[in-house]
Amino acid sequence: MSRDTEIYLDIETSSLDADSGMVVAIGYAIGEKEPEIMFVKSFDEEKAVIDHIFRRIKDRRIITFNGTYFDIPFLIARGLRYDLPFPKIEIIDLYTWAKKFLKLQSRRFHEICMFYNIFHEDISGKEVNELFIKAMSGDGKAKERIMSHLHQDIKALQSFHHKILPVLANYPPPGSSDQ
Repeated sequence: MSRDTEIYLDIETSSLDADSGMVVAIGYAIGEKEPEIMFVKSFDEEKAVIDHIFRRIKDRRIITFNGTYFDIPFLIARGLRYDLPFPKIEIIDLYTWAKKFLKLQSRRFHEICMFYNIFHEDISGKEVNELFIKAMSGDGKAKERIMSHLHQDIKALQSFHHKILPVLANYPPPGSSDQ
């Protein structure tokens, strides 16, 4: 696959589990382009946002951090709720790679970014949920905080991927095909 078929992907949710939470926002960037952020403005809009991202990622290589264990299963579960089947993709999970090939005290994305001098402001899931509740009540600053954080996450994901790209060629993530 070529670089223009790669999509960096990250999601923010109101809970760690798809049956007790929902998608709050989805951020993605195609190749080296600037991140695009889709914010779920109402409970009824979640289906349209998930449908949109499913169409964007179809037949592409998805680059995530912990997407194998969180983002993708969450999207699959929420998508099936709306009868939206998950598209065929190839995934490169940089968390899985970091866990196997980086001997660091922590594999948390924020701490990896700090170690490699990649700008990344940490935000907790609890804070995202609180901001989402405020945003759903019309608080524009809360919505902007979530969107800004997600934009930053995608930029940091791109930077981390570029940092390790020379090593990925020789040490691909477990379970992946070519890089």
